[in-house]
Amino acid sequence: MQDLIAATQASLAGALPSPRIIAETMAAVAAASLLRGFTGFGFAMAAVPLMGLFMPPATAVPIAVLLQLLSGLNDLRRNRRDCHWPSLRWLIAGAVIGSPLGALALSIAPAPVARIVISVIIAIAVLMLGRGFALAVVPSRPVTALVGLMAGLFNGLAAMPGPPAIVYYMSGPFRAVAARASLLVFFLVTSISAFVSIALVGLATPTVLWLSVIALPVTFLGTWIGELGFRYGSEKLHRRVSIVSLGVIALISAAKGFSELT
Repeated sequence: MQDLIAATQASLAGALPSPRIIAETMAAVAAASLLRGFTGFGFAMAAVPLMGLFMPPATAVPIAVLLQLLSGLNDLRRNRRDCHWPSLRWLIAGAVIGSPLGALALSIAPAPVARIVISVIIAIAVLMLGRGFALAVVPSRPVTALVGLMAGLFNGLAAMPGPPAIVYYMSGPFRAVAARASLLVFFLVTSISAFVSIALVGLATPTVLWLSVIALPVTFLGTWIGELGFRYGSEKLHRRVSIVSLGVIALISAAKGFSELT
């Protein structure tokens, strides 16, 4: 019995990260949470590269996904009334269909090539939004489902479901409050499916769970502060920050794709 207790304590001690890793993780999560709170997206896209500076991607990605999932559950409670559910339902339906198709395409196309293609598509979208592209009416259900399908494809190809949904809500006739709430709930759904896959392949390690638990209060605080900025900022400022953030995501994706190729 004592041997079992000693082995358990040793295992837990080995899973506990160092104080430096904890501090660096909390700093990265804080920055990503501020962006997420203000725009409604970009948490994983900011958190993963920042945490990747001091930990392997196999640890950084599961932490970002799990934190987005846990904070998303809180978002669902607070933002469900502000969501534009008529569009969100069809986006989610399309994403559910598109994700396995994207994974299938990934088995054929190399991941770096997929990331570069996606970054080019995002860059085109940023140019369109920056030049004032906007839809006069909410797209039809088939079109919305097609956008969700594309988001699912992006998710399966490169774990990046956000860009099609972001462009959809940024260019459509949605209030900033409704667009932000809808994106938060959409990312909750995609993070659930992503974490199930992560757990099945054994990446939900004790270290991942420890760091996620430690960083969760920072996620809530950073999101809350970012949300305050969103509430007191203008629609114009929200659109500008969102477009810039989308452009940064495109650059990160392209850089990662080219680095993987070389």
